[in-house]
Amino acid sequence: MGIPAMKNKKLILAGAGAALAGGLLLAVPLTAAADPGSTTATKSGVAMAPLSQRTGTAVSVAPGANGVATVTCPSGTIVTGGGGQTSAFDIFITDSFASGNGWVVRGSNRGTTVQTIRAVAICIG
Repeated sequence: MGIPAMKNKKLILAGAGAALAGGLLLAVPLTAAADPGSTTATKSGVAMAPLSQRTGTAVSVAPGANGVATVTCPSGTIVTGGGGQTSAFDIFITDSFASGNGWVVRGSNRGTTVQTIRAVAICIG
């Protein structure tokens, strides 16, 4: 007994909607903008809202410790996604999520030296 075709379409659409809502999918080509920190999304030659990537300050994490790094999108823009950066392979990002109008990453340093983490946000507007 199979799932009726209509239910399959709803599941696919629901999955695509969740991906878009989570900032995981951008289905328009990008072209360079005047600001080197941003790009302008275009579709069929029509300019959309500009995108920018914002990188937060580095947060030091001692060996065996955990740290939290944040970054906020500029006023007038909206966070659409994000992630994080680490300074070495022995520090692990354990959480990455939107918070307010910015992005938060948490990291755990499993190495023997101080390492850093940074939050990165993708902003539109």
